[in-house]
Amino acid sequence: MSYISKILTLLRSYALMVFLLSPFSYLSLVAQQVQLKGVVSVQNSKTYTNQTQFVKNAEIEHINANNAKTKDITGNDGKFLLNIKGVQPNTQTQITVTMYGEFADYLVVNEKELKDITLGRLTPVSVFVCKKGDLEKRQAEMVGINMRKLEERFENDKKRMQKELDELKSKNDYLNARFDIIKDSLALINKNIDNAFEQIKEYAKKMVLENLDDRDENYVKAYQCFSRGELDSVSYYLRDDDLQKKHQKALQWQQEAKKEKELASILTESAKQKEENSENSLQEVLKEYLLLARTFEMKVDYEKTKDYYEKALNVDTANVEILFEFANYLHKIKEYAKAEKYYRKCLKIHRALEKANPKTALADIAATLNNLANLHINIQEYPNAQEEFDEALENYRILAKDNREDYLPYVATTLNNIGALHHTLKEFPKAIDEYEEALKIRRELSKITQKTAQHDLAVVLNNLGILHLNIKDYRKALEEFGEALEIYRKFVDENPKTTLPDMAMILYNLAILHKATNKYSEALEEFEEARQIYTNLADEDPKVYLSNVLTTLNNLTNIYGQLKDYAAAINYTNRANELLIKFQNEFNFKPRIAQNYSVLSWYYLLSKEFVQSEQAARQSIELNNASFAVTNLAHALLFQNRFSEAEKIYKELSKTVYKNNETFSQTLLEDMETLENESVIPESCKENVEKIRKMLKQAQQKE
Repeated sequence: MSYISKILTLLRSYALMVFLLSPFSYLSLVAQQVQLKGVVSVQNSKTYTNQTQFVKNAEIEHINANNAKTKDITGNDGKFLLNIKGVQPNTQTQITVTMYGEFADYLVVNEKELKDITLGRLTPVSVFVCKKGDLEKRQAEMVGINMRKLEERFENDKKRMQKELDELKSKNDYLNARFDIIKDSLALINKNIDNAFEQIKEYAKKMVLENLDDRDENYVKAYQCFSRGELDSVSYYLRDDDLQKKHQKALQWQQEAKKEKELASILTESAKQKEENSENSLQEVLKEYLLLARTFEMKVDYEKTKDYYEKALNVDTANVEILFEFANYLHKIKEYAKAEKYYRKCLKIHRALEKANPKTALADIAATLNNLANLHINIQEYPNAQEEFDEALENYRILAKDNREDYLPYVATTLNNIGALHHTLKEFPKAIDEYEEALKIRRELSKITQKTAQHDLAVVLNNLGILHLNIKDYRKALEEFGEALEIYRKFVDENPKTTLPDMAMILYNLAILHKATNKYSEALEEFEEARQIYTNLADEDPKVYLSNVLTTLNNLTNIYGQLKDYAAAINYTNRANELLIKFQNEFNFKPRIAQNYSVLSWYYLLSKEFVQSEQAARQSIELNNASFAVTNLAHALLFQNRFSEAEKIYKELSKTVYKNNETFSQTLLEDMETLENESVIPESCKENVEKIRKMLKQAQQKE
């Protein structure tokens, strides 16, 4: 008998059986229970010991919508079976797992998956447990190893590219196409070193939750390479062509199962097996594509990272975790339109699940809205950001009523974000209220947990300090900056890499406050400490921190100038110029160097160092023929008794028109008065100065 004939015969038999069912039998079929099978095992036990360690005496519990409880206890093989009544197949539900005896100090690793289970599923539910503290330990090891490896690789890349850049500079080959490419690459490396720690920490947090026992050998090897920071080896074990074949095979099983289910119910066992094979294989392909995406993100390969995220989503288009992770990546690389598209897909999925599992959905909706709001701030769509932050805050407040410890930090973070938005929009009273509520929550949380909560407390304090500085409430700003600085000083020795930039920022803000209130000695101390920190940071990453060094030096120059300590003003201006000259080719500092030489020329005038003033003015003019530098040159020449040279420049300047159709005559006269009041004008030059004054006044009268 042919295969098709067998199927037709079976179909006829099945049709007859259906026809003979009594009404009683029909009712009993409708009322049947939905079974949920599963097994509890120790995470990665087979991978590392070659033998799966099953968890016995674990209590598995399900509570349906009518509060009816179903329980089972695992045996020596770790298996459980729940016969759940009053719930339809294919609905979403959740189970809880409690360990006893020798496993009492273990916790559930994949707890999130157990809150989103489909009843009537083909594959048994897998529950993985590990000892308390193991996840954190493995996460710390993965982060530490990867950071060391990445820093080594980035440093080698920087040295190689810097060598090539220096060779091009030595040949004056600035127009070589490689010059710009290398500069951009160096800047990108510096940026990625700065972001690497948070990125690795986030990936490690997710990856330590995986159970390798149900993965194939190649994936396990690739995973272990990633864990050891051997990123180049990951794609050796996970070859793209192999994954595509595997994906196609899984899709083939899926289609065969679908056809067999359509042919006859008698074949459901065969179809179920193929469906299970397809589901397991697709999950493997999904994990493998995701690991490749994360690997190439760590290697700063934008195109391959996006390609593998998209391939992962082709395997499971509705996988909200991958959608969110990909959206977050696109957000980071500033592909805002595409990131928004995927965030909105996440939001749609979470909203659809809200009725079935409101608590989990509310938290996921809030997290997605928060990221969407930050994206809309990036593209200055403030009304959208406001709306999204408001809904996120409402969700977190609802969740915090039942679980303060888990959700109050999110309430505080969202309040801080909304406060920052209102601060940007200059809606200061609203911003103050939101910052202060966030601050109150952070103070409460800091009594429970120290390090993270206190860091977040300092962030809010800094934001409040900036706001109060903006509205000139200096007393409050001083208190808030002072408390924030105290917190950062407490943790700087423990974690200098992440704490020092924040500490320098607070010192800078405090210095600005003291400068505004004419407390120059305090301002100078704070600017100087901030400068030292920023200088050390800029040695490692000039792309990020050099501008902070220069801004701080300019403030120091300005204060010393106001205090008439011109030697110190000259000193700090020279320091700034040294840095500007050092990095002029990388950051196009030519206009700033010209400006600094002009400032230097003025301070040399005030110090009666007329030759140095002339030299600085000429250096400024050579780079950028600005009138301010030309003015300083004229003064320097006049005070060296080089009257004819000076007079020629003064005459040209008196004809130069600038803003509001005015000439430089008035500016030059004001300069003369300032220099006279500062006792700068040499006695031997006073007669010539009067001649110039007379000439400038006559020029004014002709205007």
